[in-house]
Amino acid sequence: MTSPIPNGAWPVMLTAFKDDRAFDWDGIDRLVEYYVKAGVAGIFTVCLSSEIFQMSPGERVALASRVVKRAAGRVPVIASAVASSEPPAQADAVKAIADTGVTGVVLLPCLIAGEGEADSIWQSRVEQVLAKTDSIPLGFYECPRPYKRGVSPALLGWAAKSGRVLFHKDTSHNLELMKKKLAAIKGTDLKFFNTQMGSLVDTLEAGGHGFSSYAANLYPELVQWVSVNFDKDRATAIKVQQILAIAEHSINSKYPASAKYFVSRNGGVDISTVCRSIYDSLSRHDQLPLEALIDHVRGLALPVPVVSLSTAPKAA
Repeated sequence: MTSPIPNGAWPVMLTAFKDDRAFDWDGIDRLVEYYVKAGVAGIFTVCLSSEIFQMSPGERVALASRVVKRAAGRVPVIASAVASSEPPAQADAVKAIADTGVTGVVLLPCLIAGEGEADSIWQSRVEQVLAKTDSIPLGFYECPRPYKRGVSPALLGWAAKSGRVLFHKDTSHNLELMKKKLAAIKGTDLKFFNTQMGSLVDTLEAGGHGFSSYAANLYPELVQWVSVNFDKDRATAIKVQQILAIAEHSINSKYPASAKYFVSRNGGVDISTVCRSIYDSLSRHDQLPLEALIDHVRGLALPVPVVSLSTAPKAA
């Protein structure tokens, strides 16, 4: 069976807002076009980088629907279901997102069980969600908020064998643990996506399927290239991975505003840095190192050109 989740780069989609923090639908459309032009494997919207915890349930559904409509089948789109830990609420959220036409709906493990609740409780609730959501394809994203709950190798293997869980975004940042998870899902249809750029090639060589984190917003074309060419030109893949690891850490301060500035400046995507999750604007001090990195990378010999929706970086 051909998986509906292709290997490669899955950007954690940013959300464009207007000055009054309403959705900037035109900006959201431009972001989709940017990702598609970069040749990504798919788009993960309604995620933490999308600022989901600052949206109403209706807004999350509207955002997923808009991204699906704009993507228009050119790339698959997945989106998170956000609800309380009770299985009926989780199932209702899954169905609401699924109705937008997404390829799959992503569950957040930290919302399925509390920090002090055992894995057995978590597993029981996931079983109930599976039973209440028919054949809707599902995924997991180890979201770090409101707290970080990892999915153990045993639980991930169990979920993979259900045939319903097709996507896993791993935030453990622990190579040995990731290798154990990859061994647990071997031979199943579940696709494993790393979020630690420094270990991307290692996880790809261990059977991983791609990357889904910040760097896929900044340089989606390069992340996609590494994901599909790591076994053809390892030396170049490692060099590009090093560049991406530096780029990813460069936006840690004031994220996601920093990423919006980077994408606007480097990718030619006309969006503002307005956020709902943070209210700090980027100072010139914040902008200068991002611009220096952009200029530096543009001067490097890269395996693929940096994608931009415009012919030149957006002016500051």
